[in-house]
Amino acid sequence: MAATVCAIVINYFGAEKTAQCLDSLRSEPLTTLLLVDNSATDEQREKMAGLVADLQERGAGFGIQAMNNEENLGFGRAINRAIAMDLQRTGGHDYYLLLNNDARVTPGLVSGLLRSAAQDPKPALVAPRIRWGEREIGYYWYQPLLGHVSTSPFPGSFKYLSGCCLLVDRAMAPDGQLFDERFFMYGEDIALTVKATRAGRPAVCVQDLLVEHEGSGTAKLGSFFYEYHVARGHILLAGMLADGPLGAVLNLLGRVVYLGARAFVRAVRFRSAVPLSVLAALAMNRWRPSNARM
Repeated sequence: MAATVCAIVINYFGAEKTAQCLDSLRSEPLTTLLLVDNSATDEQREKMAGLVADLQERGAGFGIQAMNNEENLGFGRAINRAIAMDLQRTGGHDYYLLLNNDARVTPGLVSGLLRSAAQDPKPALVAPRIRWGEREIGYYWYQPLLGHVSTSPFPGSFKYLSGCCLLVDRAMAPDGQLFDERFFMYGEDIALTVKATRAGRPAVCVQDLLVEHEGSGTAKLGSFFYEYHVARGHILLAGMLADGPLGAVLNLLGRVVYLGARAFVRAVRFRSAVPLSVLAALAMNRWRPSNARM
C-alpha cells in the first residue's frame, strides 16, 4: 500500500505566493492538502477559499481542506494544530509534508522524499536541497555555544534540516505535538532535528531533490518582528541544547557575546537601531508580538 501524505501550507497575508506554492503541488502524489491561514482576516479567508476552489477545479489529485485560525499562531503552533486536527478527523497520515508558502516544489519531489523515507534505518525527517537565489543549500549547521548558523560545518556545530520543505514521519507527532510551541518562528526546525536525533532517528537531506525558496516571504529582514524572534529562538535553544546547568550558563553567555556582535553588525548593515533595541527588549522580557504584523 502506498504511503499517505498530508501537505501543510501556512498562509500569512501572502495569497499570491501561496497560490504559486499550491500550483507546484498540484501534480504531486499527495493524499490531502491542509491550507492553514494565520492572517485572521475575512479578506485572507476569502482568498484562501478561492485558492482551494481553483485547485479543485483544475483537477488536483488529492483532497483539499482550509483551516482558518482566529489569531496568528506562528509556525510551530499552527503546524501542531493542523496535525492534531488531521489526527482527529482522519486518524492521521503516514507522513506530513511541511512546505513554506514562498516555496515551490520541483516535479517528482514528493516521490523522491518518500523513497528516501522508506530506507533503513528509517529517517524521521527528510528534506530536499533548497535553491535560494543563486545558492543551493542542503544541510544547515548550528553551533550551540554561540548560536551561529552556517551552510557549511563550523567548529563545534551539528547539522540540521530547514523547515522550509520537510517530510515528517507521523511517529514524530503521535499526539499532534510535533514542534516545541515555545518557539513562535525561527529555531523550531533546529529543535525538531535535535528531537529526532535524541530519539535515534536520522534526519536526511536528499541531495538530488530540489525546492525553490524565495526566503523571508513572511517576515521582513531587519524588521523588529524578524530580529526579535530570531534572537529569541537562539536564547531558547541555549537551554535546550545544554548538557546540564553549567552548559546552559555557558551557552547563554556565548549568546550574549554573539548576539550582541550580530546586532551591531546588522544595525550597521540596515542603518537601523532595531537590532540593538531587540536585545534591550529581550533583556527586559518585553514585547511579545505574536499577533503583530510581520
